[in-house]
Amino acid sequence: MTDTNQDIEAILQTVRENPTYLNLWSAYKKFENLDLPVSEESNSLSLAVIGSSTLEPLAACIDIKTKLDGFQTSTFVGGFNTYRQEALDQKSPLYKAKPDVIVLSVDAGSVLGQMFLTTFVRASENERVGLRGDLVSSIAAVIEVLEKNTSAIILVNNFIVPVFSPLGIVDNKQKTGLKRFFDGANTALTGLFMKSNRVFIVDLESISSDFGKSRIINWNTWYRGSIPFSEDFTPVLADEYLRYIRALRGRAKKCIVLDLDNTLWGGIIGEDGIEGIKLSNTSPGIEYVDFQRGLLSLYNRGVILAVCSKNNLDDALNVFQEHPFQVLKEEHFAAMRINWQNKAANIAELANEINIGLDSMVFFDDNPVERAQVSQAFPEVLVVDLPKNPRLYRETLENLNVFDVLSLTKEDLARGEMYVGKRKRVELETSADSIEDFLRTLDLKVRIRPVDDFDTPRVVQLIGKTNQFNLTTRRYTDAEVQQFRDDENSIVYSMAVTDKFGDEGVVGVAIIKKKNGDWWIDTLLMSCRVIGRSAETALLAKIVADARGEGVSRIIGEIIPTKKNPPAADLYEKHGFGMPAQTDENGTSWILNLETDAVDVPDWIELIEE
Repeated sequence: MTDTNQDIEAILQTVRENPTYLNLWSAYKKFENLDLPVSEESNSLSLAVIGSSTLEPLAACIDIKTKLDGFQTSTFVGGFNTYRQEALDQKSPLYKAKPDVIVLSVDAGSVLGQMFLTTFVRASENERVGLRGDLVSSIAAVIEVLEKNTSAIILVNNFIVPVFSPLGIVDNKQKTGLKRFFDGANTALTGLFMKSNRVFIVDLESISSDFGKSRIINWNTWYRGSIPFSEDFTPVLADEYLRYIRALRGRAKKCIVLDLDNTLWGGIIGEDGIEGIKLSNTSPGIEYVDFQRGLLSLYNRGVILAVCSKNNLDDALNVFQEHPFQVLKEEHFAAMRINWQNKAANIAELANEINIGLDSMVFFDDNPVERAQVSQAFPEVLVVDLPKNPRLYRETLENLNVFDVLSLTKEDLARGEMYVGKRKRVELETSADSIEDFLRTLDLKVRIRPVDDFDTPRVVQLIGKTNQFNLTTRRYTDAEVQQFRDDENSIVYSMAVTDKFGDEGVVGVAIIKKKNGDWWIDTLLMSCRVIGRSAETALLAKIVADARGEGVSRIIGEIIPTKKNPPAADLYEKHGFGMPAQTDENGTSWILNLETDAVDVPDWIELIEE
C-alpha cells in the first residue's frame, strides 16, 4: 500500500470510528491536501453542490460519506447564491466538472426575498398564489437548464414548511396560509418532475420534521456565514443524499437474511413449542408481527428474503405453516438454511443459491456472537446491530435505508414470485437426465427488441446494478441511454425471458456502437436470475443476425475483467469469437468474422423479435 493510500485509509478510519460533523469536515479538508490516485472508472464519482447559501459544509459531509462507501469522489462546490449563473453559463466550472450528480440546494427565502414574511399577511389570495407559482417556476427553470446541459441526476430539495407563521393560530383558516403556501409549493414542484428519470425531489421537509425543525439551524453560523444547517443536522441530510447516489451506482442491498428465534418471533421454537413462542396481536408478540409486516412490505417491492437459523427444520417450518399470527410464509423466502451449521457458512451457501454477491446481503440476528462471527467472516455483509428490545425491531428496519432504487419496475414488484419459480426450476433440473433435456422442458421464450420508453427505466437499472454477468461493467445514466437510443450509430437492445414457471421480465441489455463498418458490443449484461438458460446465446444470435442484415462483416466484443464478472469471462470464446494478438490494458477484444462464423439460437428457445 502506498503512503497516499495509507493516509486515505487513516483519515477515513477516524471518521468510521466517530462520524461527527467535525471529523467529516476535518477529513474533507485533509483530502484537499492529498495527491489522490487516479480514480477507477467503476468507483469514480463527480459530485457538484450548488445553491443559494454557503454549502461547503454539506458538500464536505456528502463527499466523505461517499468515500466511506467506496467511491472515489471529486466534489465541485458552487459559489454563494450563484447557482443560476452557474447553470446558465455553459462554460462555468460546474460544467467543466462533468458531474454525475448535482445537488441543488435552494432556500425559499432567497427566491422570495427578505420582505416576503412581512408582506405575506396583507397579500391577497391571488398575490399569494402568484408568489407560489413564481417560487416553483424559478426553481424549475434552473432544473430544466441543468437537465438540458448535463447527463447528471439532479437532486433538488423541497421547501421546509415553517413552524412560525405571522398569521398565528388562524394560519389554517386562510385559503392559502403560510403553511399551505409551502405545502402547495412542494406538491407543485414534485408534480412537475414526477415522470423524470433524472430529477429527484429530496424531501427536506420530512427529514427536518423527523429530526426536529427547531434543531436544523444554528443561528450563530447562519448569521455569521449563511450556513443553512446545523452541525448536528448536516450529516443526517448528507445521508439522505447518499441514498440516491448508492441507488444510481447500483449499491443498493438486495437481500435480507433472517434468524428465527427471538428475531422473527419471540422465544425458542425448539423449547417453547408453537403455542409458547411470542407471536400475537397484543404485546408481547405484536412487536414481532409488526417487524414481519415491515419485512413483507419490503418483499413486495422487490427485496429478497432468506432464512439462516440454527434450529430443527420441522419445528421451524411448523411455525410458517401453522401459526395463526405468522405473517411471512415459506413462499416469501428465496432460500432457507435451517440447520446446526456455522451461520457464516450458511450465508455463503445462501448467496450461492440465490446467486447474489455477499455485499448485497443484510443480516438480522438477535445474538451478538453470531453477528460478530458473520461480520468477521464477511465484512461485506451488512450486519445489523439489532437492539435487545424487540419493540425497536421495526424502527431499526425502517431506518436502514439501504434498499433504494431510482425506479420501481414491474420486475422489482414481481421478484418474490420469480424466486418461487426459481425453486421449481431447480426441482425440475435435479430430476432431468441432462441440462439440455431440462432446458427443453422449460418452454423458454426470449423477446429481444430495441429499447422503448417503457423498458428504459429497467434497462438503466440493470446497467447500474448488474455485476456478475456484465462484460464491461460500464455504467450509463438515463440520459446517456437516451443518447444511445437517439444516435443512428448505436443500438440498445433489451431482452426479456419467460418460461412455464413465470415471466422474468427484462433481464438483459446490449449496447452496440457502429464504428468504421464494424459493430462493437460496448455493453452486454444479463441478470443472474437467468444464468444457465442460454438466453445470452439468443441475444448474441440476434445481434449477429441484425449485423448481417446491415452487411457488417465483423462484430467486436470487449471484456473488462472485474472481481465479480468471472461468470461472463468466457462468453465470446464459447461462441466462436477469436481473440486478436493485441489487447489494451483495460481488457480484451474478441472478434467474430461474420463471413465465416455464426451464432445460432438454441433449439430449445423460441426467439421473439420486435
